[in-house]
Amino acid sequence: MRIIDAHVHVLDDYRPIAPFQDTGRSDRLLALMDECGVEKAIMLPVVADFSPDNNRECADLVGRHPDRLAMLADVPMHEPDAAARVLTAREELGAVGTSCFPSTPDLAWMLEPDRAPLWEAYESTGLVCNLQVAPPNYGVLLELAGQHPGISFVMNHLALPGSLDLDDQTYGGLMAGASLPNVFIKASAFYASAVTPWDFRCPRALGFFSRLLEGFGADRILWGTDWPPTSRNLTYRQALEVVRTFAGLDEATLAQVLGGNAARVFEI
Repeated sequence: MRIIDAHVHVLDDYRPIAPFQDTGRSDRLLALMDECGVEKAIMLPVVADFSPDNNRECADLVGRHPDRLAMLADVPMHEPDAAARVLTAREELGAVGTSCFPSTPDLAWMLEPDRAPLWEAYESTGLVCNLQVAPPNYGVLLELAGQHPGISFVMNHLALPGSLDLDDQTYGGLMAGASLPNVFIKASAFYASAVTPWDFRCPRALGFFSRLLEGFGADRILWGTDWPPTSRNLTYRQALEVVRTFAGLDEATLAQVLGGNAARVFEI
C-alpha cells in the first residue's frame, strides 16, 4: 500500500509555531516518514515575510529527493500575474499543482470574466488547483468546478468545517459537490476541527471525515497531516493512525485514502 502525505510544509524557520520553529526541517520530515512508512509527501510552500523564498527552497528539495517529495507552487491567485505563474510552475519549480491560501474572505472574484486566463492556464498545464476554502465559499468552489471539469480542485483540511452546524446533513452545501468528479478533499489537520485537539482519537474530526467519505466516496478523499503545525497537538504517527487505525476502514478504502488517490490526482 502506497502512503502519501498530501499536505506538509517544509522550512527551517516556521515562525507561527515558535519557539519550535525549526520543527519543519526537511531532515526531520524524512525521518518521520521513514519511521511511519510514508513513501512520499507533497509540500505546500509557505511564502511569507519570514520565508519569501520557500517556493524555490521546496523546488530544490524536490530536486534532491524526487522519490520522496513533490510540491505545489504557492501562487497568489488574486495577483495580475497569477496565470503566468501557473503556466511556468511545472517547468520552473517542478510543481505538480499550485497552492493558494486566499487573502480575501469572499472568493467571488474567482468567478469574474477577467479571471478566464487563470483557468485556461490550469487547463493547458494540467496542474491541480489546491485551495483553502471555508464554508462561506463552498458555492464558489463548486461553481468553478462545474465550469472547468478539466481542472482538479483539492480542498484543504476537511474543507475547514469548524463553523458548520453538526446537524446539517449537506455539510454546509458541500455535498452537492459529490456529483462533480473533479472535486477532492484532504483528510488533513484533524486537530483543527477537534474540540480537544490534543485527543489523538479526534472523534469530532473523525465524524466530519466519515461524512465526507460517505458523501463523496473513497476515491475523492486524500490523507494528509498538515505537518509541522499538527505537531503542536499530535505526533506525526498519530496524525497517520487517526485514519489508519481509528477510522475503521477496510484495506481497499485505506489504500485509496492513504495514497492511491493522491498518486492519481497529482500524477506522482
